[in-house]
Amino acid sequence: MARSSEAVQVREEWTSRRRKKRWYGSENNRMEKEAELSVFSRNRSEHGAVTVFFIVIFAAVFAFVALFIDFARMFALQAQVETLVHAASRSVLSAYDRELAERYGLFAYGQTDGNYIMSKVLQDQFELVRQKEGFPLLNARLDSSAVEFMHPIGTYPVFEQQIREQMKYRAPIDITIELLNRFKPMAGVMKEASNTVDLLGKLQKLYDQREAKLDQLLELQRQAGKTMEPYAKVLSGGDGSGSLSTLVDAAAEYPEFVSQVEADAGLEPEDRMYTAEISRYRSATSGLFASLDRTLRIAEQRHASYLPQAKTLLDEARRINEQMRQTIAEAKHRPEQAAYNEVSAGISTRSGNLDPVGEGAAITEIRGQADALLLSEELFASLASDIDRQTTAFAELRSTGNTLQAQSGSVLSATAPPSSFASSVNNAVRASDAYLRQFVTPGSDNVLEASTRKLDAHRSSDKERKATEKAASATLKDAASWIRKIEQLKSGLSEHQAKFDLLKEKMEANRSLNRSVAGEEAGATSVNDDPSEAGRASMGMMDNIYGGLASLMGGMSDNVYQTEYVASYFHFLDVSVLNGLFEGKNQADALEAIRGQLAPESQEVEYILYGAHHPAGNIAAAFGEIFAMRLAIRTMEGLVKNAAKGNPLLVFAAALLYGAQHALQDMISLTRDGKIQLSDYLKVDLTYRDHLRLFLLLHGRSEQRLPRMLAVIALNTGVDPAERSTYVKGNVTVAMPLWFLPGVSKALGKVGILKGHVEGSQYYVAKQADFSY
Repeated sequence: MARSSEAVQVREEWTSRRRKKRWYGSENNRMEKEAELSVFSRNRSEHGAVTVFFIVIFAAVFAFVALFIDFARMFALQAQVETLVHAASRSVLSAYDRELAERYGLFAYGQTDGNYIMSKVLQDQFELVRQKEGFPLLNARLDSSAVEFMHPIGTYPVFEQQIREQMKYRAPIDITIELLNRFKPMAGVMKEASNTVDLLGKLQKLYDQREAKLDQLLELQRQAGKTMEPYAKVLSGGDGSGSLSTLVDAAAEYPEFVSQVEADAGLEPEDRMYTAEISRYRSATSGLFASLDRTLRIAEQRHASYLPQAKTLLDEARRINEQMRQTIAEAKHRPEQAAYNEVSAGISTRSGNLDPVGEGAAITEIRGQADALLLSEELFASLASDIDRQTTAFAELRSTGNTLQAQSGSVLSATAPPSSFASSVNNAVRASDAYLRQFVTPGSDNVLEASTRKLDAHRSSDKERKATEKAASATLKDAASWIRKIEQLKSGLSEHQAKFDLLKEKMEANRSLNRSVAGEEAGATSVNDDPSEAGRASMGMMDNIYGGLASLMGGMSDNVYQTEYVASYFHFLDVSVLNGLFEGKNQADALEAIRGQLAPESQEVEYILYGAHHPAGNIAAAFGEIFAMRLAIRTMEGLVKNAAKGNPLLVFAAALLYGAQHALQDMISLTRDGKIQLSDYLKVDLTYRDHLRLFLLLHGRSEQRLPRMLAVIALNTGVDPAERSTYVKGNVTVAMPLWFLPGVSKALGKVGILKGHVEGSQYYVAKQADFSY
């Protein structure tokens, strides 16, 4: 117990000490705090300003940094959305129509829902980003997406651009190697042939016109001269049927008539002895004077009409002759020569170049002989002199005739002196005979015969030329007949015709889409049976072909790309089916075989080229142009092989005959062998496809060709070009939550600082991407 109370006492004493210590400590603390408060009160103004300042600065810096954090997130989102919309748009275009691409090398969007592809790609991308990011800084989400399709493949600019892209590497190589290099060695000789055919074709027409004028003027002179034959007959050329059949007879009997009149003068009628003789003489002589007057008036009218006409014809002939001279001079500067020269001078890309055909000099020499077709001015002066001479001769004849006619009254009254009447008749007879010798009666003195001989001197080859032209014309008619046979194959092909009708519908629909004006269908190339015109037309075709080849050397054009595109992606006729028709073997079987090959799918290239909406029209047009082209080349050969004939027009006619005959044989060879040699002077082969490529190049770029191509594509694939787009416009809107100060961001967006807009605490950014095939 003692120990216990002692312990209690000690604990209480310890507690008391601790309480005192805490009091004194708290008192000291209080006193210290009072001292501190006293000091703080003295310094309150300085320390409070600094603190507030730092708080304001910190708040501003914090707001600025926070705003820039959101700005950084916004710009990062914009970059990400830009990348996403481009990727998604490209992904949409990856769903192209495979049949169009594989069959025709064209790219157009298929039938998959583009909005689905766009949305799926974007969602997958956002999901991938969320999976990769440990801490999502952007935390963006897709708000909306849309796809707009534009520029269908059926519009001409788009279609042409795709052809250009498809063929820009292939076309220049193919067409240069396979066409340009083949025709280049022949450029020089074809230039000379074209110039010569063009010149001689023009000269032949002018020559024939001039010679016709000269023949007409000589005929007019002859007709005028013939009017003097009745006049001369009245004077001295009686038929002997009576004693008074001419005025020469009348003049011979006139003295007797005068004596009879004098014997009966003063006698009573019943006493007169020569009444009957006087009456007979007067009646016959009066009739002769009347006939003389009538024939002279007719002759005067004819001479007054015919001889001025003859002079006019002579002037026209002289004008034509000068036109021929001018034509020869202009032929040296023919503009079509430039294309041939350009092709000839171009650099060939073919290994083992063929030497140029060296027959041009022989053709140039033929053209150099054209001056021989001109008539000299001396000849025209001689012909003019002959007309004047005839005019003068007739004037003299008319004068003597009028003098004789003036004596009719005194002769019938028997008052004219017999010597005067006889002199007048003799003068008239001499003038008449002189006229007839010069202009009517055959003989060395005949002026018109001399003129005819002068003209015949330069017509020595005309007879042979005309016969040759006639043979050439017959051959050209045969060629035209063959072309018509092909064209007539369209009968009995209702199934094929139905497809062509469908093609036409699709073509018209495409024209409507492009607001294109409808063009006319190309008919079969007509074969002119005039050899000269046929030759010039065929050489005109060669001029255009070489013009197209020359343009290739200056750079590729849309026409070249389209030419090779059509030749590469579309079908053409197997020409072997036409061999039976051309060679005339098993005609009925041949026609059936041909009809089976005249479906549109067997002649797509020909349809695109010519556009005839019936089974045989395009084939006929193609073979018409093939014949024209072969006629040009073979005529060139004919000029060389017939150069020795001398007369340029005869050489020309013989060359055309040679050309027509061999061109027909070439068509047979093409259908039999599938190819023909370009020329006897250039041993390279041309296939039917090569000819079509040349004609595509020849016809040039045409807006009418594009809807035909699209119609064939639509018919073969079932794809409507108007509904297959090639251009996509992708629109994407993405939302992102803002971390700081969305109100400030919204205000900045309203003044145009931000790209996008803020709604609530969400920032929206919209991006667009445009892509095309």
